[in-house]
Amino acid sequence: MKKLQGNEEAKKKWENFWYYYKYHVLAGVFILVCIIVFAKDMLSKIDYDYCVSVVGSYAVPEEDKAALQKWFEEHGEDLNEDGEIHVQVADYFLPSEDDAGFDPQMYAASQTKLTVDLQEGTSMIYFLSEENYKRFLEMDAFPPEEETVKMQECNGFKKIGSPAAMEDMVVTMRLMYDESKLGKDNEMQDYFEKSKVLLDEFIGTTE
Repeated sequence: MKKLQGNEEAKKKWENFWYYYKYHVLAGVFILVCIIVFAKDMLSKIDYDYCVSVVGSYAVPEEDKAALQKWFEEHGEDLNEDGEIHVQVADYFLPSEDDAGFDPQMYAASQTKLTVDLQEGTSMIYFLSEENYKRFLEMDAFPPEEETVKMQECNGFKKIGSPAAMEDMVVTMRLMYDESKLGKDNEMQDYFEKSKVLLDEFIGTTE
């Protein structure tokens, strides 16, 4: 009998606690789940050594981007000294307005991301379609045409299988102005110089 009374009393205490504190408990559980998810994302987040950007007028197949990524990872340096070399290939798909399926919202979103990339110095190496190169050349983002290299002339292009989706592109470094925020950042300047060495190897200037 005493055991039964004890069980009933414990049940009433739990029901009373849950009545008054259930929202506190649920809020605590929600916060805990958020912390776990955030921590998991942070631990699994890749710290990239380089980012190279592809700015095409047409979509570049995933296997071609993967081949490009693999080449750069095999030839790059461990810039962040974490024992691994990771390269991100940022794909900015900017078609012409008269292309079939042109979506102005998607275009605006991609262009905004590319603009942020240029402002933040995320990428130093760019692979661009002729049309997109000329468009951003007017914004003083890239050097003049005589300082670019055609993709087909690059040794690295041949090494990754000469993908047709990238054969008409040009390869170039972004411009870095000495008096700009990025130009005054020593870490960014070092990233720029290391990226240039890597691009020279892709082109075939260095072996």
